[in-house]
Amino acid sequence: MNTTTEIDLTHFDVRSIPCRVKHAQIIQRWQALPVGAHFVLINDHDPVPLYYQFATVFPGEFTWEHLVAGPDVFHVKISRVSAAKSAAVPEPVSGGCGNHQHQGGEVDARGLEPPQPMMAILSAVEELKSGATLRARTDRKPLHLYPELETRGVRYQSDQQSDGSWVTTLTRV
Repeated sequence: MNTTTEIDLTHFDVRSIPCRVKHAQIIQRWQALPVGAHFVLINDHDPVPLYYQFATVFPGEFTWEHLVAGPDVFHVKISRVSAAKSAAVPEPVSGGCGNHQHQGGEVDARGLEPPQPMMAILSAVEELKSGATLRARTDRKPLHLYPELETRGVRYQSDQQSDGSWVTTLTRV
């Protein structure tokens, strides 16, 4: 009788992994792939911030295909299509699913280049409890953020400040 349990490396269910380490583990899994291989990421939300992180760090090295698109579960096939163009490995992200300054009920994403503001805000939104409010400060009106907030059940209002920056108030419904 064979008692060996075989691990399925073609599927990576990250729903139970804490947000603060999730992206680092996904990137580690992807970097271990040989060219031509893939895995299916299984998540409880559309991993848009992760896609933008991949697009920034690994341009032209991957493909991204939604196999199941919610609303409660998402399956994304991530394939390696070319070898790494750089030997540099990104630093693991700590403190959330994005790189951000998050203090209590505020994310200050000013001065960050896209897609980092969106990644930072969506990371903080993942931790937002029902009825809680978060303020996000950005250099620009976060138009690309709005559809993502709507899919996550988050109400928002953006107001331009006197210095030209924007403050968006987000409330989990």
